[in-house]
Amino acid sequence: GHLQLLDAFRRLNSTSFVVTILNGMFAYRYEISHEWARRQTLRDFRAGRLLLSDVCDADFLLRTASEFHGSPAERPCPICGGEMREVKWVYGDALGRRANTARSEDEIDRLVAEVGSITVHFVEVCPECKWNYLCKAFTACPVG
Repeated sequence: GHLQLLDAFRRLNSTSFVVTILNGMFAYRYEISHEWARRQTLRDFRAGRLLLSDVCDADFLLRTASEFHGSPAERPCPICGGEMREVKWVYGDALGRRANTARSEDEIDRLVAEVGSITVHFVEVCPECKWNYLCKAFTACPVG
């Protein structure tokens, strides 16, 4: 479905993909990937250079946000193998008090339509063991 379409578009153009929402549209552009740092963190943990409490430290707010605003992640938790959630956090001066909050795609669409481009962080969260990691950041931009 929709996720396969997004994945196919990501493979075609890794720096920009368009998300179409019922009555609006925005594009994720200017990806900053933290995948290499994630892999290094996991190597350090497995080598004993980091404690479990160093890598599994998601607070109550992040875990709750992942439950109510997140979606199922594409991969299992690298620590416990449990099902992870992906949550999107929005940032931008124009957002005011709505900055630094978890939002759904529909909400991001409305925010972009209202204030223009915003930064969106994609964070993976394991509700079981509290693993969490900022995987990537994009700029959500109006299209059209």
